[in-house]
Amino acid sequence: MNATLNIGYEVENFTVVKYLKTYGLNNAESYRVTDSEGNDAIMKLMIDGCSSLEFSHEVCELISQIRAMPSVREHGVINVGSIDYRFVIRESVEGVKLSELLDMGITYTWEEAVSIVMQVLDALSMLHRKGVFHNDVNPCNVILDDFTATLIGLTHLSPETRGRINFATKDLNPWYMAPETFRRIFNARTDIFSAGALLYRLVFGIEPWRRPDMEVSSVSELREVRRKRVDEICSGNARRQLDCNQKSILEKMLAQDYEDRYSSVEEVMEALSSGHSKENDRYGGKFEESPGDVSNVEKTIGKESSVAVEIELKPGNGFADVAGLENVKTLLADEVMYVLKNPEKAKQYRLKAPNGMLFYGPPGCGKTYVVEKFAQEARLNFVMVKASDLGSIYIHGTQGKIKELFDKAAAKAPTVLCFDELDGMVPDRSKVTSEGAAGEVNEFLSQLNNCSDRGIFVIGTTNRPNMIDPAVLRSGRMDHFIYIPMPDTEARKELFRIHLADRPQTEDIDLEALAGLTEGYVASDIELIVNKTALAAAKKEVPISQEILEESIPMIRKSVSESDREAYEAVQQQMKSKSQKTECRRIGFVTGQCK
Repeated sequence: MNATLNIGYEVENFTVVKYLKTYGLNNAESYRVTDSEGNDAIMKLMIDGCSSLEFSHEVCELISQIRAMPSVREHGVINVGSIDYRFVIRESVEGVKLSELLDMGITYTWEEAVSIVMQVLDALSMLHRKGVFHNDVNPCNVILDDFTATLIGLTHLSPETRGRINFATKDLNPWYMAPETFRRIFNARTDIFSAGALLYRLVFGIEPWRRPDMEVSSVSELREVRRKRVDEICSGNARRQLDCNQKSILEKMLAQDYEDRYSSVEEVMEALSSGHSKENDRYGGKFEESPGDVSNVEKTIGKESSVAVEIELKPGNGFADVAGLENVKTLLADEVMYVLKNPEKAKQYRLKAPNGMLFYGPPGCGKTYVVEKFAQEARLNFVMVKASDLGSIYIHGTQGKIKELFDKAAAKAPTVLCFDELDGMVPDRSKVTSEGAAGEVNEFLSQLNNCSDRGIFVIGTTNRPNMIDPAVLRSGRMDHFIYIPMPDTEARKELFRIHLADRPQTEDIDLEALAGLTEGYVASDIELIVNKTALAAAKKEVPISQEILEESIPMIRKSVSESDREAYEAVQQQMKSKSQKTECRRIGFVTGQCK
């Protein structure tokens, strides 16, 4: 079939380099594209209105924050031949499609399969919390790099649907479709069924109910094939046996009756972590094991590897590399660095450093960058912690890692712990149904309580402070809320100066003019402008000039729209009301008095 876009077609800052394939009823296509620096990405192109989900900034930001899904780099609408197309450009993912590995005859142990599926379920959990459902979980949409799984496939994302849907279903793999999806019902339980079919395939090398060379020509035929119980077909597979608890989990994930299936992804994750289902009626709710087998509880507790982070000094230029933010630099120097670096004076004068700070605000404004530069400036032991560093497939595994992390930090005190995207680690417990997630938040709270007494200073960064559990934000845990806004004129001038340093350039560079032309751009946008300009100059073999810089600015899309900025400032007002402090905490790029 002919592709809609030709090689060389430009979309935003990306260029089409290869047509990949067409999906569904010829209303969705995928392309390989490259950015201005030659980095690969994948673009999905859909006829506008043929997707049940509008890829809003909020949805794309959500996908980008899920560690088991690739980040969305650009999205929007283009017009080609008088037809509007919606496009989404995601980062390219290293690894091999799981379908390719399985087609080679590779199978996995139960524990290995669970470790892969748990990463897929973690991504589904975050989607489901926002009312978004994947609808196409199968081995073709999972990329594996060693045992790190990434869930791809954006074509069929939708809200919960019953009846009328806007996406094509003919390209869905029927072996991974729940029975109700043939009645055009898609929701959390249909995703759970697909994940169960994936788990079964990983272990047995073939889909549940399927036999080699078996084809299904109709829905009624597929239903007939599925009349057998899952535990019967498991026991009929001579290559590998599962214990009755593992069979029970699979049976509940793959239940034909909608009401008999797990109701949430969190329930599935808890069952897989503990090794048995809470509602295991068939086996009396007891944990059983085959003679001579090691208990699943022993397999899942005490087998966890250590938290994979290194606490160490970070070399660098410190605050000299930070544009603006004078107030926050002063606050960190006076209230944190001085106390942590002078323990004897702190004891003599009964000084106490803040327990923790929360940096929040729009993406791309330098929250994590400032923390890294603070660690360099302070010459304190430091570690940047991401959610994946604490993740575990084992029961209570994450809680154990949280405790171990704080113990390591105390042993190397004074230490700065920075938790990137804190909202993903300590979500509001009133909005999650998983007991495991609630237990992790409880453990974090326990370790956070007055941790400054142990020489630990915590900084959390987030774009969504309103999603953090309120208990984390109480005094004695997070003592300061620091709003990092978009850079003002002076900060943008300094950002251009920093990023242009040590590059060949003409003498006509006007930082004042550049700052004026980039109103509404964030720090990461300005870095991209300079990098794009440098690439253009290098290709022409000329120094960077004012002219080339000004030509590059309109080519870079603003990361934060005006409506997004207003939304973030509304969140700032909410955070102010949560703080018991009366002083203004709008510290950052903006100078002058707070309004």
